[in-house]
Amino acid sequence: MFLPGKGGKRAVAGFLGYAANMADIRVERTHALGKEAALQAALRVAERMKEKAQVNYRVAGDVIEFERTGAKGRLTVSADRVVAEVTLGLMLKPMRGIVESKIDDYFTRYFV
Repeated sequence: MFLPGKGGKRAVAGFLGYAANMADIRVERTHALGKEAALQAALRVAERMKEKAQVNYRVAGDVIEFERTGAKGRLTVSADRVVAEVTLGLMLKPMRGIVESKIDDYFTRYFV
């Protein structure tokens, strides 16, 4: 769908009328920890990412948003599931498999 823009230019819009940003990586894991324990586990994952990959993060309710040069994303926690969504910059796209594998390892370690 195209929306009219300024100066007669057109902007590409997503399904809901805005440009959607699709994550390059999505890792989802079910757990039996409960919401509070899962949020603590997600914070341990975020701390580990900060240690190993110089990631800055902030907590916004049940979501931990993180960012570093060339990547940004979030960990979303619920009572029975955790989801990581990461968007990679151009320079990190070739490392997609490594990043996805590392997140999966962290989920295996912290969400048992």
